[in-house]
Amino acid sequence: MVQQDDLFPLTQDSVLLAAFARPKKGELALDLGAGQGALGLMLLARCPDLRVDGVELGAPAAERARANYERAGFAGRGRILCADLRALPADLCGRYDLCLSNPPYFDPARGAAARNDALANARSGGCSPDELCAAAGRALRWGGRFFLCYRPDRLAALFAALLAHRLEPKRLRLVHHQPGHEASLALLEARKGGGRSLAVLPPLFVRDASGEHTPEILEMYR
Repeated sequence: MVQQDDLFPLTQDSVLLAAFARPKKGELALDLGAGQGALGLMLLARCPDLRVDGVELGAPAAERARANYERAGFAGRGRILCADLRALPADLCGRYDLCLSNPPYFDPARGAAARNDALANARSGGCSPDELCAAAGRALRWGGRFFLCYRPDRLAALFAALLAHRLEPKRLRLVHHQPGHEASLALLEARKGGGRSLAVLPPLFVRDASGEHTPEILEMYR
């Protein structure tokens, strides 16, 4: 994968989300907010029978994602559309087995300013939890799954948005930097039209008490 320095880079969140997702043979996936295509590339490499489309608002990032798909030999297994996920093209609606998203969830009024507009939009964006879940709800077929990562302190708003669009939370796993630290990331799977049952999985620790990466994390990077 080739990354442009002035666009939002591959982060650990995407690596964890790719490992958390559970695509099945022959399914069609949609990456909502594809960036430079990292999440789709990881899934395509791991699952030879999977097809992954991507929607990306930023034209430079969408073009880089297309180039990365072609460079990796995956151009025939997916397409990258430069479009706003809040207004999905009609031909994308109701056809996907799974959606995935590593959305922007930083408050634009807080933290250091990004060095350019593309990075600022990727970091904080203008897409609310309701708009993101509405997009997933439109894209998914009945029974389709939505995999995403989010900030733990904003899970209440996310759960409300999911339920408003008939996406039932099914699996939740919290990620901690080390034992004894608060969770820094939440990995979630929801199902369109699913029954009311949520499995809370064991926590995922990035590093052990001595500061070394855990075996599970190392396995995700292989």
